[in-house]
Amino acid sequence: MRRTTPAIAALGLGLALTLSGCFANPLEQLTEGLVEGGVEQLIEDQTGVDVDIDGTGASLPDSWPADVPTIDGNVIFSAAANESFTAAITVPNLAAAEQAFTDLLDAGYTQTAELQLGEGAASRSFENGTYNVTVVIAENGDGTGQVQYSIVPVG
Repeated sequence: MRRTTPAIAALGLGLALTLSGCFANPLEQLTEGLVEGGVEQLIEDQTGVDVDIDGTGASLPDSWPADVPTIDGNVIFSAAANESFTAAITVPNLAAAEQAFTDLLDAGYTQTAELQLGEGAASRSFENGTYNVTVVIAENGDGTGQVQYSIVPVG
């Protein structure tokens, strides 16, 4: 499990950055001419991670922790392995993305770290005794917001 958790975090962060508009969207290249399920199966076969990805409205895994408040928006990527999870969600704007931080605090999570990544981007980590949750937010080039969740069990 220890080796899988960093892999999920790295995969999630990489997808969040590429899907945020900072780089060319690899999903357009991957899914052009391919069936969505085929791409998901290829990733799952290569990584052993349960992946839901289509760029237009994926969904959170059924096993997504109910006690982690998750912002409403367009889920563009999600993955689950063991008890670790990641998802990238697009929201209307940066202010909507920042609500993810408030939602975790309101749910009783304690903020444990904060990183300002420049104008329009930030990362904060939270803990509630069960999960460590890291949320990265960024403003996309079109003015929408991107929220990246990485969830791992405490301990």
